Amino acid sequence: MKNKKILVAVLCITCLVFGLCGCGKSDETTTNTTATNNKKTYNIGICVGANNEYYNQILAGFTTAVNDNFKDSNAVMTSLVADENNSSDMICDQFVQNKNQLMFTIGENAMLSAHSRTKDIPIVSSAIMDFQRALNLPDDKDWDGTTKTNITGVSSAPNMSDVLSMMIEATPELSSVGILFCPENADSIYQNKLLEKYLDQAGIPWKEYAFYSPSISDDSAREIVKFACSESSVLYIPAESALMDKMGLIKSVAMSSNIPTIGGDEYIGEYTLCSMYHDPFDQGYAAGEMAYDILESGKKPQSMSIAECSTTAEQKLYTSDYADALGRTFPKSFRERTEFLTTYVLGSKTTRNNVEK
Repeated sequence: MKNKKILVAVLCITCLVFGLCGCGKSDETTTNTTATNNKKTYNIGICVGANNEYYNQILAGFTTAVNDNFKDSNAVMTSLVADENNSSDMICDQFVQNKNQLMFTIGENAMLSAHSRTKDIPIVSSAIMDFQRALNLPDDKDWDGTTKTNITGVSSAPNMSDVLSMMIEATPELSSVGILFCPENADSIYQNKLLEKYLDQAGIPWKEYAFYSPSISDDSAREIVKFACSESSVLYIPAESALMDKMGLIKSVAMSSNIPTIGGDEYIGEYTLCSMYHDPFDQGYAAGEMAYDILESGKKPQSMSIAECSTTAEQKLYTSDYADALGRTFPKSFRERTEFLTTYVLGSKTTRNNVEK
């Protein structure tokens, strides 16, 4: 891979624009900086696990947070996107060799690469639902949220309390919940456990319906969904589900059975009655604030609990065609999915520091 270095000088606004323009290019090194003379300088290496919209939006939040917070020091960010020519292992090796003071990773592979390369450099990670599983930490029910390693970060897991509240609002006669998932998808299993805990507390019966493989035949998938609809008053599909390729089929069967469906994220939400949007920018911004706390305030990642996504960056969505088919209407707290996603301004739900309103 040919690494092209873009040198960005002095002005924070200039740095941010250059950083966002370069973040999606896997064959460039983009250097952002808040640099002014006579200040302490921190070098931050950013390993982006893949080039996609979700990761790029997290990156935008992180770079914005760094520019907002590092006012009394210089923060130089070097961002590299992993691809077939430049693996996350290679990228993290480079950051270690360059003696960066901190690494920010986006995605599980990027975090594991960074962790395997250094146990000393602080690592702030994002786009990971279950840090315990990803880091092979003890399955302790009383886990305090700290990894006891050089890693901390922000979990991308949906807030299941809010998901359940949305489910109740979307299902006036909620009596039982059917959970559709693929056992190969560890993050789906993690979300299921979280949701099932809240369902148990609310006294709402639930049942899991497993698709043994994402490539299950359409006939088999159709039978599973039909059976789930016959036993459930609403179906739930976890965020980042491996069943994405089956969502059109799931929607068709559920709608014909007059059963509402709830999606854990806005991508699944294209095919469900309702879904929960969470602004990825906010996740990145929270990670940037963690980076500041580590570098400027002296906090140790070993004692910093994994943060949850802020509920203020959530939005309940519904799809108009599904709602019309079921004869459902929604309060103002819900937004029509297509209208919301085409007009929403990234980061507008995030409370920024040191920025005049």
